[in-house]
Amino acid sequence: MNFTPQQQAVLLALTTEWQTPVQIASHLSDAWGNPSHLNERLKELMSEGLVQANPVVPGLYRLTTEGMARKTLELGENR
Repeated sequence: MNFTPQQQAVLLALTTEWQTPVQIASHLSDAWGNPSHLNERLKELMSEGLVQANPVVPGLYRLTTEGMARKTLELGENR
């Protein structure tokens, strides 16, 4: 998957710990503006199997194992 700059930013902001969208957004630039953009990027990354939504507590997200591998790859490519 080729990431848009926003998808890449969300991927890099996520960790393997459960996070709320507010916590994720705190790692993003102020240029994002509308929080719905973050939700759309999370949905896109979930459809690729890179992000998981918490099945018990709605509104929490984390990277999957595949997502963490892709984040590591993205960080390596950006050096």
